[in-house]
Amino acid sequence: MLRSLTTLRLERLMNLSHLWVHPFRIARGAILAGVVLFHVVGCSDSSPPPAAKARTAPKEYQSLMELPNRKIVELHNGLIIIVERMPTAPVVSVQAWIKTGSVYEQEHNGAGLSHFLEHLISGGGTSTRTEDESNVILGQIGAQTNAATGLDTVRYHINTAAEYAPEAIDLISDWMLNSLVGQAEYDRERDVIQREFEMGQADAHRIFWKLTQRARYQAHPARHPTIGYLDEFLTVSRDEIYDFYKRMYVPNNTVFVVVGDVDPQTVIDQVTELWADAPRGQLPQLSLPIEPGLTQPQQLVGHADIDRPRLRLAWPGTQLAAPHDYALDLLAQILGQGELSPLVQEVRNRQGLVTSIDSFNLSFAWGEGFFGIDAVTTAEQLEAARTAILEEVNRIKQNGVSEQELNRAKRKTLAHAVYAAQSAQHTAGRLASDFIHFGDPDYLQRYADAIQNITAQQVNAAAQKFLTDDRMITVTLLPTDGEPTLVTRPDDAVDAAALPQQPVDLDNTRLAALLRELESAGDESQGSQIDPVRMITLDNGLRLIVQRNTSLPIVSIRWYHLGGLLGDELGREGIGNAACQMLIKGTDTRTADDIARSLEDLGASLSIGCGNSTYYGFAQCLKDDWSTVLDLTADVLLHPSFDDEQWLRMRPRLLAAIDSQGDSWWGELGETFRAAYFTDHPWSQTILGRRDVVAELSTDDLKRFHQQRFAADQCVLTVFGDIDVDAVEQQVNRLFADMNPTLPESFEPTGTVPPPARLTQHQTGKPLAGVQLGYAPGLARDNPDYGPMLVLTNVLSSFPVGWLEQALRGEGPGLVYAVGARMQTGYVPGYWTVIFNTAPDTAAEAIHRTLAVIDRIRSETMDDATLRRARVAVLVEEALSRQTNGQRAAEAALGELYGVGYDGGTKLLDEIRATDAARISDVAQKYLSHPMGVIITHELLDDADLPSLTGAQVTTP
Repeated sequence: MLRSLTTLRLERLMNLSHLWVHPFRIARGAILAGVVLFHVVGCSDSSPPPAAKARTAPKEYQSLMELPNRKIVELHNGLIIIVERMPTAPVVSVQAWIKTGSVYEQEHNGAGLSHFLEHLISGGGTSTRTEDESNVILGQIGAQTNAATGLDTVRYHINTAAEYAPEAIDLISDWMLNSLVGQAEYDRERDVIQREFEMGQADAHRIFWKLTQRARYQAHPARHPTIGYLDEFLTVSRDEIYDFYKRMYVPNNTVFVVVGDVDPQTVIDQVTELWADAPRGQLPQLSLPIEPGLTQPQQLVGHADIDRPRLRLAWPGTQLAAPHDYALDLLAQILGQGELSPLVQEVRNRQGLVTSIDSFNLSFAWGEGFFGIDAVTTAEQLEAARTAILEEVNRIKQNGVSEQELNRAKRKTLAHAVYAAQSAQHTAGRLASDFIHFGDPDYLQRYADAIQNITAQQVNAAAQKFLTDDRMITVTLLPTDGEPTLVTRPDDAVDAAALPQQPVDLDNTRLAALLRELESAGDESQGSQIDPVRMITLDNGLRLIVQRNTSLPIVSIRWYHLGGLLGDELGREGIGNAACQMLIKGTDTRTADDIARSLEDLGASLSIGCGNSTYYGFAQCLKDDWSTVLDLTADVLLHPSFDDEQWLRMRPRLLAAIDSQGDSWWGELGETFRAAYFTDHPWSQTILGRRDVVAELSTDDLKRFHQQRFAADQCVLTVFGDIDVDAVEQQVNRLFADMNPTLPESFEPTGTVPPPARLTQHQTGKPLAGVQLGYAPGLARDNPDYGPMLVLTNVLSSFPVGWLEQALRGEGPGLVYAVGARMQTGYVPGYWTVIFNTAPDTAAEAIHRTLAVIDRIRSETMDDATLRRARVAVLVEEALSRQTNGQRAAEAALGELYGVGYDGGTKLLDEIRATDAARISDVAQKYLSHPMGVIITHELLDDADLPSLTGAQVTTP
């Protein structure tokens, strides 16, 4: 079922990164304490952005829902406005969702029109503002803005500080209502999207999803890629796009959502005034073919630049909320989600035929979806894995599911419904998606409640009805030394016009009527209490940081311990990550299954990992379960068993992860860059470490490592959420009192040495060029230049106004699709870096432009407007990064561990506000003077076209 609970799964399957900033642009992990929750953004020397349009008395609207913290109204032209007050952080998410997408493109199916239009609408020129004027406002309000296109929706968002909500609302409204789709913007984004097509050919997730669409749908437009087919995309004219915009971007096909620390009535008044004069649109009368049932198995094979084969077994499923849909959701959880599921227990753990496996159920408002099972295996084990998976499917069809399995899946569903409400952006997206698909903004909660009534017999009946051999689809993605599979329009499509048709009513009037028929789920929100952050140091040196926050019935438990890759001996990288992965696989008193059962029965989670500078653990649970989960957290950290059998199961999975790091272009680029930048240092490896080291590790090695590397004075434990602080302190004292106070040998991390200036290129099987430039020296988190460098980084890279974005995407032909800059820092200095992808024939030009941008910030004095914009943006980012208990807990722990204090966020904000042009020039000269870089490219570039970095030679290994 496609709902907010599983949308992330669909986006992972689709690799729905028709977003303008790629995953490596994820904001840095802010190292702040969660104590400063209000008035984070105010910058005393900043001028306010231009005021939004003057308001007059709002035009009439009809109220559809009115609760203390939520209002939903329908304007006379059909626009739906949803506003929810969420006062847990001083931020806001403003979103507009349009009910269009690749399945609704009518005569343009297969051309990627909705996606092309998304690129042009977001931030584009309008009849009231130029693109540059919109960019100025985006910069002034520190906006994090993006857009995405799916199968049946296009959504736009601006996330910013709550005080800038009026400007964000005004901008998105202007884009939706008044876009011009200018020729220059059309030409530029056409180039950018061609870079995205190239990136898609280097992205195994996208290829796998496109093959799945092809195999699942023979007639329905869902068989076509959201981005379209390149040849058809290139035929789309500017006028065709503009006509589609005027047809589909109308009030009665739009849902406008605002969530954050705002007054709902004030927001309703503003949006009403901005949209009141827009006429209701005449939406097209759509109908979609009803996909014919499969009469025989389907198989499709593709190829990509990956290390191991990927297998997807799928069976046609149901339409959204149709009979059996909820039962299939539960079946997916029971069959392949979680450590106790049969697929994981039998196929992965006992037989060792796959290194990862899970199951899922997808369904859609516009038609039937599918039930699927995904696995990663080896070429030699591919057929055996497929056979073993089907044996488990048949076993569950024959034997059914147990009441224990069913109750566990129901509890997880309830818990996930609570976890989904933690940030403004996620809450806004859930409200919009649930309203669009059900006319019910509270659908997720009703769904979680309804799931509780599903019986084991219903789940068994669904398995027997849908998971039949004659309806099975097999999609296999194999490694290749040649070109990846290029998905083009098939010539074997069923005649869609000859099939029965399902009418599609896009008009919001239908959804408003559905909402009127519903009884309100009620507003259970109560006054919340957020106490100051406290730190208690135990006698053995363990630091406990706690905060009571009753905003949601959720508790986040996190621990961080100095070490990570820095704790690995040079040449032995990988032992720390291996030890961390084994912590949760059994203790002196609990088996791995005992631990998994305790967590899954509560709907809780606990994961442990290794970073560059720390080992860490993340746990999340409902408020009544924190004591149990804290006990589990202590047990796995202090008393791991390092069981031989469990290690024999874990090691192949770790080796597979190492082997697959280069499956994505950014993974391959990052692995290559680290080796070139750090050379003789643990950070020359990724956190997974060296393959030969991991292959030879024994459980005795892991036990010895744990004894030598874990101690109380190196560790910070945080518990944030709806807790009794005194009870937490008492339990932590009891559980951790016997933790070794100090390490047998003091932790002395290896310092980093800046590399020589050089630019190297490496050939890849992926059809693109990826570039990463690194600048030395880096800086550690406790460096007083950290705050000014955040500001400098935002000047250079902040979509869409950063200098790099403008130089590589905004000026002339669009040379890149993804671009970003960030600091790699931690307990010891790292580096400052720029990453982008492009085509081999434009890589040299893109590198020259990038170096020119860096040279500009080193040589120019920053103007006041740019500096003010960057400061505000960093302050907004800080506010957005501390919305959840988990975020605040992580910031407090890392701040304390890295030497700036659990309340170091206050000082950082002051440093950001105080950063002036002279300080920017100073840090630019200090940290951006010694470049090196690597290029991965499908076609090796002519060295003569590439720049030499400070006189160094370009090297082609």
